[in-house]
Amino acid sequence: MSPGKHSSDIPKTGLKHPAHIPKIMGKRPASISEKKVRPLLSKIEAISKIPFLDGLTEKELARTEPYFSEYKFRRNQFLFWEGDSANRLYVIKAGRVRLLKQSASGREMVLEVMVPGQICGGTSLFGDIHRNGAQAVESTTAYGLTRESYDELLSHYPKIARGIIKYLGAKLMDAHDVIISLVSSKVESRIASVIVRLCENHGTHTKDGILINIRLTRQDIADIVGSTVETTIRTISKFQKQGHLATVSGRLLIKNLDAFSSLMKNP
Repeated sequence: MSPGKHSSDIPKTGLKHPAHIPKIMGKRPASISEKKVRPLLSKIEAISKIPFLDGLTEKELARTEPYFSEYKFRRNQFLFWEGDSANRLYVIKAGRVRLLKQSASGREMVLEVMVPGQICGGTSLFGDIHRNGAQAVESTTAYGLTRESYDELLSHYPKIARGIIKYLGAKLMDAHDVIISLVSSKVESRIASVIVRLCENHGTHTKDGILINIRLTRQDIADIVGSTVETTIRTISKFQKQGHLATVSGRLLIKNLDAFSSLMKNP
């Protein structure tokens, strides 16, 4: 057993970028959290959130702990850049990380915002380079697992392979849903899908509705759903007139989540 060494090395520092939101058109989550996403309490709690390790017993999970090294990232610092060698994945303990992709025109797009308990850099499990970058939105603590350590864990616990198959299958289905949504769904439905996922990952319940704790512009939303900013503005205004949402200090306040869930399911 040769677990990775703890390290305080910090990846390259990037430029500042505006906050964005996830580009995910998935199914409605089973439930909406009543609280903000909290930092995980311990290293083992963070590791237990990794999807492909969910088949391990508590004792087996405890044995994997030394393989993970702690990394701390400042706000706007990059965990890795698009095109970097994919040799490590991270599970987030505290903070937030956004996944970034450069378009053919050079425009930077945000694919997703990751919160405590989620992993980024999963490409390291099956690819040679990272196909997107990852940048800390705020001060972030994460635990890294190198490809070499992953290979060693796999030799000790072959059942992890089943977890990997399930994990990659779920990612493939998510990508399929995004493609179908972009091709066949109306803009209203695509925006509704984003709003539902935002409520799950970044929503706080208030007496007036669910407040999304990320500032975003109409251009941000347009980029995410693959629409023009003019169409997005008209659609958001329509939702406001219908009483489904409002804007509070640059943040969306969702007053009727059921309306967006219904629109997402029945475009």
